[in-house]
Order: sequence, then C-alpha cells, then structure tokens
Amino acid sequence: MNFDVSNLDNETRLKILDYVLREKKVSYEDLGVSRVMVYNYRKGKYKVPDEVVSRAVQFLTPDEFAKFVTGVDLKEVGYNEALAVIMKALKDPEFREIFLTLLQRNLGDYIKSTSYSYLVRKEDLEMFKKIISKKSKNTYEDYWRYINRFLKDNNFILSPDHIKEYLLEQFEESSHRARQMAVVLKLFIKEIMKPKEPYIAQILHSSFSIPRPKTQYKPEPLTLELLKKIFNEIEELGAKTYFLLLVETGLRTGELFSLKINQIDLKHRIIKLMKENETKRAYLTFLHGKTVRWIEEKYLPYREKYTERYWGGVAAIGQDVEAWKQKFFPQNEDRIRSEIKEAMKKAGKEFRLYDVRAFFAAYLIKQGVSPLIVNILQGRAAPGQFKILQEHYLPITTEELREVYEKYAPKLLE
Repeated sequence: MNFDVSNLDNETRLKILDYVLREKKVSYEDLGVSRVMVYNYRKGKYKVPDEVVSRAVQFLTPDEFAKFVTGVDLKEVGYNEALAVIMKALKDPEFREIFLTLLQRNLGDYIKSTSYSYLVRKEDLEMFKKIISKKSKNTYEDYWRYINRFLKDNNFILSPDHIKEYLLEQFEESSHRARQMAVVLKLFIKEIMKPKEPYIAQILHSSFSIPRPKTQYKPEPLTLELLKKIFNEIEELGAKTYFLLLVETGLRTGELFSLKINQIDLKHRIIKLMKENETKRAYLTFLHGKTVRWIEEKYLPYREKYTERYWGGVAAIGQDVEAWKQKFFPQNEDRIRSEIKEAMKKAGKEFRLYDVRAFFAAYLIKQGVSPLIVNILQGRAAPGQFKILQEHYLPITTEELREVYEKYAPKLLE
C-alpha cells in the first residue's frame, strides 16, 4: 500500500507499530528498528519516524490501516455513509478541498483510470440512430451494426484501453472491419459524447487512430517468467484471477470481461464462449486443473462476498443487478486493468493486455502445436467452420483438443 503517513499523530504511529510487532509477528529487523529504539518510542523519548511507520503499514490490510487512522471498521461502512460524505463535500467547501486532496493522494491512479471512461446509455444510442439515419441505407445499416457490436462486446463502456485493444483484435481478423469500426466510433464520440462530456470525448477521440491497410502492430515479446512475476505482484484477487485466465487461455480481453458464470464448466474444465452469431469467432477453450482449484478455493468465495457487498451500489447507479451478478468478473473493469498495470510497473515491464493473446499463440506454436489448433483454441475459427473441420477434414475431438491444451498451454500456477 502507498499511503501518506506524514500527517499521522504519534499516538496512531505507536498503535500501528505495536500492532504489527505483536499481532502480525513482524520482526524488528523487517521494520529497520531495534528493540531499544522501540522502547524509547513507547516512552515518548522520540517520535516514530515516517520511514518506520511506512514499513509497518506495508504489513496492514487497507481495512486495518483505515481503522487505525479513522477508528472506523470499514466492514461496517456502506453506501449510505459514502453518500453522506459526498453530500458533505458538496455543501462544505473546506471539507471538499480536504476530501478531494485525500482522494487524489491515495486513489489517484484509480480515479484517473475511471475518469477517462464513458458508459453509453440507451438514449445515446437512440440519438446516434437518428443522426446516422440520414445516411444511405447501406451506410446506416453498417454503422448501426458496428456501433452495437462494439458496445455489446465491451459492456457499453468506452475508454482508451477498451477501444485500442478491441480494434487490434478486430484488425487481427479483418483490417476492413477494424477501419470501419474506428470510423463509426470517431463519429459517435464527436456527435454524441462531445456535447455532453467534451473533456472525455477529446481524450477518447485522440486515443486511437483509424487503422490503415498497411498498419502492422507488433506485440511486445513476453516470457512466461515475466508473466508469472506480474501475476505474483497483483494484489486484488479479481484482477489476479482475470490475469490468470488471460494468460492461460489466450482469449480476447473483452471476452473475459464479458464472461458469464454459466460459461465456465469447472467440472469438465471448459470455457464455452456461446457466441450468438456466425461473425463471432470464439468456440471453446480449457482450464488447467490447478487453475480450477484456484477458482474454486480462492476466487469464487471472494466473488460471492464481493457481489453480496456491492450489489446495492450497482442498483444505486441504475444497472441491472441480476445481469451484473451473472458476470464471472463483476468487478469494475478499469479497476482490474489498473491493478494489473500497477503490477506490471513493479515487475519492470508495461504492455497492452492484448499482447498476452499473441504470447499464448507464440508459446504453443514454438512447441510444435499446429496453427490450426491454436486458431481453434483462441476462437479464430467460427463455430460452423469448426464443426465442418471436425466432421470432414480434421478428425479431432474435444478431448483431444483438451490434451493438446493441457500439454502445451502456459501455466502460471506451477
């Protein structure tokens, strides 16, 4: 945790130090102090230095730290309390200044990642429909299809990372489609977003360019060792599980964010994408045994507690609670991305999440796996095409695909 401890009074500093030493069983050496010096702190001879408190705080959970600083148990804090703080900030300029300073200091990265996002609403789409209806019939139908496909695949959220990664994934299959989608998105941002949110619209509009036929994006060269290091640096369990599946399945980032609970068969270790139309490419992929145990023992209990705690907030902002509860990753997508990027910084290398998909393909192919099998596992073969391959040209069963996956797919938990 990176909390500013400079404003803590000495009494709070001593409480933190004593708690970490006695309850957390942290050694004096790990805190960089001697027993004699701690004795002097307790007797009031010296103030506990910032550097000692900062080391001690690293052994606390965010809830524990908050309880020491505020005297409030965060488990008892709900949306009513959060709304009360916001209302006070609106009415009290002095409190607002302090409140915003604390937010920026302690949650600056999270605020930044979410502040560049825009949730597209029904009325936005209806307005866009009226605007493009003035175009020719074919252009209107193309634009309407592309904007709906993009928004549905990205949970109706526009953000720089969403747009860039999704266009890269589309370019992988069709440069023409990626170009047309980019044109439609530029128009949507200009006509719908700019009048309502000019600042965010400007950031989104300039965050991506329209792909050209000769455009070629080269993914960052990644290693399994680096990805394991990043995985170990991720703290939040939702982000950690997301990254685990991203590396071990090679699925598209949007496919994982859109994944529903009923699409994961833990008993048979299969992820079924269950796409709705023939233009969607994904079919199925698999999970390693250790990954299934991770999900069952660590992630699902955490997810259950998360949905129980936050469903009220989802309802408060007008979202469909039942649909939200069906998502395998109900956590805020920008929060997950932010957690992973923070881990990348700690590991010493930053790259787009899209690059993990390229790593998966390269990892299998280097081990001699047929590119056709890789395409099937990564969803580049449409469901109908896959069925034809199975029945006429490629006598391979789901079980045989699973065997290839288990033998050659990357593993983060080993």
